[in-house]
Amino acid sequence: MRAKILVVDDEQDLLDLLEMSLSAEGYEVMTAASGAAAIEALRRQRPDLILLDIMLEDRSGLELTGQIKHTPETMGIPIILLTAKDTETDIVVGLRVGADDYVTKPFSTQVLVARIEAVLRRGKSAQEDAVDVLTAGPVRVQKASRHVTVEGRNVELTGGEYNILVALLEAGGAILSRQDLKCALGDTATGQKERIIDVHVAALRKKLGPPARRIVKTIHGLGYRINR
Repeated sequence: MRAKILVVDDEQDLLDLLEMSLSAEGYEVMTAASGAAAIEALRRQRPDLILLDIMLEDRSGLELTGQIKHTPETMGIPIILLTAKDTETDIVVGLRVGADDYVTKPFSTQVLVARIEAVLRRGKSAQEDAVDVLTAGPVRVQKASRHVTVEGRNVELTGGEYNILVALLEAGGAILSRQDLKCALGDTATGQKERIIDVHVAALRKKLGPPARRIVKTIHGLGYRINR
């Protein structure tokens, strides 16, 4: 799926050039010739990245960056600033208001595309890391490494205890029956009675310790859920 880029610049020649160049590189390109047009474009469609000129006629690109980065609906969109200013102060201000990178004018298409690809990779990696981490109260689980901590303290769980904890966290507070949790145990639960789940949950609570043990809540007659 092609990444979508919003290019914001009040120089029409540059806007047209960037649209043509980035489209040739395989990106889907949206354009806006002012800060107001950029906000309107963001209301209609969410891009994967914004190329934003600092010196817009109707408002400062730095001000617009701050607005985008402090609005919940748009704060996750990476921004690369396009600027003719290359002093250290200008660069620092741009990064401090939330920009993810900057490119000084004039620039080559190759350099710009390399910066875009780098920022998009960082964004993708951050999203994958967020999906990889499950939390509830003081409990934190890193799925890739099967690392479990409570308030920074390492907790060693058996495979069954770990699978039950992950299943409950991924359920997001929904009730899981003992049969649901038995399925989460996989082949190790074959031939076991559903009460094996109670044994695993009791051991899990003990290892999590107070107050983390209270996040695994018993719903009498139904099963268990995470109490966030």
